[in-house]
Amino acid sequence: MKDDEDPERAGMRVEARMYLVIAAFLAVAFVIYLLASYEWAGTVLLLVGAVMGVFMGGYLERQARLRTDAAVPDRPGGAGEQEAVEGGEYLPHASIWPFGLGVGALLMANGLALGLWAVLPGAALTAGSVWGFARQSKRRD
Repeated sequence: MKDDEDPERAGMRVEARMYLVIAAFLAVAFVIYLLASYEWAGTVLLLVGAVMGVFMGGYLERQARLRTDAAVPDRPGGAGEQEAVEGGEYLPHASIWPFGLGVGALLMANGLALGLWAVLPGAALTAGSVWGFARQSKRRD
């Protein structure tokens, strides 16, 4: 199956290439900035951005390959070997727990600048939200 036959796979390939091009640009900017500025914060941020671009581009490229392999039943791990999920596809219900997780993470991050009084409630809220989200996702109503 070619890229032009499966629009979803072709789209994933384009997105993967975009992330890889961004990563290459940031890697070149990293080298130039490192040699020209001797400033570590910007240098590290450029490097982290390049690494994240490689991770995301690699992930999307791998997903495009896996979808191709799943669509062809003759390949190992293809459509012929996939088992159907019992009861159809499972999608989680709408939930408030991701919001609590985000607020808790925000409090913890702000606590690094403000002090321990903000870290502890943030950690408690984050832990409670993770627990509630995991408990809710465990039940398949």
